[in-house]
Amino acid sequence: MSAISPRPGRHAAKIVIVFLLALPAVLSIERALNKPADLNLTQLPPKPRTLADWTAAPPKLTAWVDDHFGGRKLFIRLGTFVRFHLFNEFPTIQMAAGQHGRYFLAAHGTNVAQYQAITTVCGKGVANATTIPYLNKMFGAFHAAGLQPKLLVVPSAPAVYPEDVPAALVAECSSERTAVSTVLAAPELAVEASGNMFYPLKEMREIKKSATLFPNTWFHWTGAGLDQVARLSLTHFWQRPLDQGPPLRTRSSVAQSDVSHLFEGITLKSEIVEPDMEGSGIKACFGLDCFPEVAAARILQDVSRFDNPQAPARRLLIISDSFGVKIAPWYARYYRQVEHMATNRVDQLSPQQIADLKTFLYRDPAQTDILILYHDGGAMYDTLRLGTDSMLPAALPKQG
Repeated sequence: MSAISPRPGRHAAKIVIVFLLALPAVLSIERALNKPADLNLTQLPPKPRTLADWTAAPPKLTAWVDDHFGGRKLFIRLGTFVRFHLFNEFPTIQMAAGQHGRYFLAAHGTNVAQYQAITTVCGKGVANATTIPYLNKMFGAFHAAGLQPKLLVVPSAPAVYPEDVPAALVAECSSERTAVSTVLAAPELAVEASGNMFYPLKEMREIKKSATLFPNTWFHWTGAGLDQVARLSLTHFWQRPLDQGPPLRTRSSVAQSDVSHLFEGITLKSEIVEPDMEGSGIKACFGLDCFPEVAAARILQDVSRFDNPQAPARRLLIISDSFGVKIAPWYARYYRQVEHMATNRVDQLSPQQIADLKTFLYRDPAQTDILILYHDGGAMYDTLRLGTDSMLPAALPKQG
């Protein structure tokens, strides 16, 4: 037997390392040969023909390799998983781990300041300069049309659960002074605007002690606490009696976080409580097919409708941002009809579609209550303005 014959497996570690390094390249080539090009990824540059092409080629090839690295998604998911479970960190500044098991949408983009979505709704938040002029304009337009809308500004989770935000932000988010409270106290805000707005920060900080308003892993609100907010708004705005019909039945489920699309490799879930509409005898509809009477609803998509034959014969119209869909069902206990439409896609409507939509929404004013509902980040930073400006009603003709 030769003295230099290698033992079985002597070079196994080297073979494994070479295989692991080569695997991404093999996967990249296999994908390039067998799958159509993904236009969202950097495309392979053409063959260089000039000196300038050759000079520009390395960074272009690097960008292509970065986007087409074999097993890229798997490695991203694995890295995210390890980073989260070892260090309780997210791979994006858009999310932040708070305290006591709560997580927050920390920024509305990747090119903004850290904690932008938290600081703007807490103590250092300052509303856009356009906010007060638009609130005055909005209420003025509705009143000139003979309509009396109410605006419910929903405090976001950082303001409602200040004890759960990252430790450095607790004091700032514990303050009762926010962008909304500053606007409400501003002398420039017309009385017809301030008198028809409700910002239940103190009330929701109380409600959270006995009922969920924001699940630990969610940006949007949902939970049994929304029933109490709905009841508060009815008494605050319309002095409606609250003993109309039996309480809605509820159902619990475990749902994936509404911000899970911002990261891969982490599964965040929370238990949520919602009304059981069928069990409560209410006909419910969610989505683009709920309003065949008006074409705009199919474009808006985030729409819902509830019919309760046991409730008083009155209609509630809810115009909202994305915070409307979860609270709309809770109002069905008190109204024969609840119609909810979110304005996030209103910019996709044609002028004729907007005109038809306004005719539909503002019909039968004598039997309709109008609730405009936006969370604080939307109401103070132009989402309300951009979503509703084109939907303002026309003034009534002046009497001669």
